[in-house]
Amino acid sequence: MPRPGAALLLCLLLLSLPEPPAAESSFQLPAPQNMTIYSYNYQNLLRWAPVKVDNGSVLYTVQYSTMACDCWEEINCTNITKTECNFTHPNIKSFWTITLRVRAELGQVKSVWVETNTFVADQNTTIGPPVIVNVDSTPDSLFLSFVPPVKEDTLQYLVRYWEKSTNKQHETEWTKNTRIGLLNLKQLTEYCFQIRAKVHILHDNIGPLSKTDCHRTAANDATRAGFVVIIFVAATVTVVFSAIVCFLFIQKFHQVIKYWFQPPFKMPPHIEEYLKDPGMPVLEELQNNCAEEDPWDSLSVVSNAEGSQALVKDTLNTHVHSDSRSTESGKNFITLR
Repeated sequence: MPRPGAALLLCLLLLSLPEPPAAESSFQLPAPQNMTIYSYNYQNLLRWAPVKVDNGSVLYTVQYSTMACDCWEEINCTNITKTECNFTHPNIKSFWTITLRVRAELGQVKSVWVETNTFVADQNTTIGPPVIVNVDSTPDSLFLSFVPPVKEDTLQYLVRYWEKSTNKQHETEWTKNTRIGLLNLKQLTEYCFQIRAKVHILHDNIGPLSKTDCHRTAANDATRAGFVVIIFVAATVTVVFSAIVCFLFIQKFHQVIKYWFQPPFKMPPHIEEYLKDPGMPVLEELQNNCAEEDPWDSLSVVSNAEGSQALVKDTLNTHVHSDSRSTESGKNFITLR
């Protein structure tokens, strides 16, 4: 028989052993893998690889914990089917140090929790470059106006600029102003620049540079006046030169130009035939045609009684109606139609 002391010792050893899991089926699901946090302009997103099962749809739950509280709280990612969670939430401050964890669920079967590394939005988010909305140009400066990528009081801005024809770069000081002036520049010179933002905290989070943009400085009053004089002189010389060229051209090609604008008169064929053969009754035929085509106006001719009828007959042999009337003054009235 065993001794009482040995039996007591054996009982104590059995009691000190850890309890076996209540049901191994509680952890049959594999845990989510490849946990990655993406954050751009304080838009925070957690992604992971999907858990593959033969039957059913796997659901996921995401929780977060802060350094100030050793507890886990749920966000808007409970029992979701997507393999990502947007944990941008007003209750989660940008300066908090938080930890996320994810668990997969399939009915009553659940996986173990998988935690991420610590995350601080102010330090880990990527700050995009500001957007330039206006560039004011003066003879010796450029003034850039822009809007910030996010509304944060901790943001500061810097501009890197250079003359386009050279590679020597300059940088402004970090500032909170959303309008920055590039001073002591050359007039009528093209300058290129890039702008970036940073979160100004204990460890500055500096964002990437923007795309290169180029603008030219303006001209001063003296330069503009010189341009006006040059343009006026050039226009005057052009007008005078054109006038001289036109005058010489007209002198050299006078006959050609005269022919273009005043072509030679061409006699009608029936008149030309009449001149060649005066005996032809061309005039009478012409009068007959005109009488048929054109209406005649009435015309009264006042003349002496003598010779008036002979004058009319000598002038128009046909289509003339003469009406001679004696008046008290001894003159005749002849009406032509």
